[in-house]
Amino acid sequence: MTTGEPIYIDPLSTSSLILEQRVNGQPLGTATGFCVRKGATNYLVTNWHVVAGRNPDTGAILSPTAAVPDQLLIAYHAAGQLGTWYIKPEPLYDAAHKPRWIEHQSGKTVDVVALPLSGLGSDVTIYPLDLSLADADVVVQVAMPVSIVGFPLGLATAGAWPIWKTGHIASDPGLNYDGRPAFLIDATTRGGMSGSPVILRLYGGYATKNAAMVLGGGPATKFLGIYSGRIHDQSEIGRVWRPSVLADIMGSAP
Repeated sequence: MTTGEPIYIDPLSTSSLILEQRVNGQPLGTATGFCVRKGATNYLVTNWHVVAGRNPDTGAILSPTAAVPDQLLIAYHAAGQLGTWYIKPEPLYDAAHKPRWIEHQSGKTVDVVALPLSGLGSDVTIYPLDLSLADADVVVQVAMPVSIVGFPLGLATAGAWPIWKTGHIASDPGLNYDGRPAFLIDATTRGGMSGSPVILRLYGGYATKNAAMVLGGGPATKFLGIYSGRIHDQSEIGRVWRPSVLADIMGSAP
């Protein structure tokens, strides 16, 4: 990182973490995740297809090598050294080869999981995403701009800081897509962004739920959900799972 004038880092930039899928120590691909905390346990949130290595709708293996991951490498923030990272492995299966991640009650049809993190130690600092941001009093409307905070094609900036890609809400946000708790965004996304948090950041005026208009003050920030990739390879339309699915998953977490 550069020196001289103070550098401002958006707090949400500390939440997104770059992941590398591995099998038998060999890299398979990259993805994005972010941490949430329940009690004394930290969990990594990402997509089911990231940890399972399979298409959640068809079950087909995603890797061209016909391999599925057994481990994630996660780049954590070093304790007391913001701008420095420690790479730590996280197993995806226990000793009995059972998946360690926690799925939604609907299973893989909801493409979001929470993976309990083990053996972090005092050499890393976790910056959990503030899930209360989902409750920000902002009326979300179609065509609003959104940010997908992740690592397109495994790219990062100044080490392992995420990239904020911009898109727009592409479906009426109160309606479910494909009968599942998700809505659509229109954004030029790429591989590696699966598991990214999707953020609404508004500057200036916005409406609240009681039909009031907020015209001044600082920016409004709302957590909209978890990105899980495009719905078709030839489309720029991607799926975002609602925060409610994460609340369901964490409700069943120990």
